[in-house]
Amino acid sequence: MSHRMRQPDKKLSQRLLGSVPYSDRLPAGRLLPSLGIIPGDVRSLRELHLVLTPDVRSLPGVDLTALADWVGRVMGDRTLAHGIRTITRESRSYVEGCMKVYDLVGYRLDQAREVAGQEVLT
Repeated sequence: MSHRMRQPDKKLSQRLLGSVPYSDRLPAGRLLPSLGIIPGDVRSLRELHLVLTPDVRSLPGVDLTALADWVGRVMGDRTLAHGIRTITRESRSYVEGCMKVYDLVGYRLDQAREVAGQEVLT
C-alpha cells in the first residue's frame, strides 16, 4: 500500500510515540467468536497497532470513526486522522478497513521513529 503523508515534526513524533493520559484512552478490544468482545483500551499508537494486528482467530474491536477523531483530537495528528477517515469511507468492509488502518498506523509509527530518533523508543 502506498502512503503519502508528510513526516510529522519532532514534537508530534514524540507525542505519537508516547502514551496519552489514562483519561484520554480509546476504548478498544478483540472480538472472539466464542466469547464476544474482550474489552480494553488503547493509550498509544503502538498499542493501537498491536490491537489492529491481523489474526485469523479474532477481529479488532475498534470503532474506526471514533479512532480517527481520537487520533486528531488526542494525539494531535490531523494528517493521520484524515487518512483513517478516508480508509473508513472507502473500505468495502470492516475487516478491509482494519487491515488498511493497521498498515497506515504502522507507516506513521515508522515515520515518527525516524524523525524522533532513538531517545523515545524505549
